[in-house]
Amino acid sequence: MTPAPIPPRVLKIAVVLSVVFDLFALLVMVDTSPIMFTLFMFVGQPLFAVALVLLLAAQLVDLRARGLL
Repeated sequence: MTPAPIPPRVLKIAVVLSVVFDLFALLVMVDTSPIMFTLFMFVGQPLFAVALVLLLAAQLVDLRARGLL
């Protein structure tokens, strides 16, 4: 019995969200203006949190499919 693969779409979405977060962080480091910092705090950090949740969920699904959890 082979474990069900994780949909690559979930991993791609998580990676794209992480890249967007990194771009926001880079923009804040380059140009520290109130608008950029506000965008980073209200948009960038929640995107990173969603990416982490997606990655953790994908890992849990993979571990359960392999019978390790």
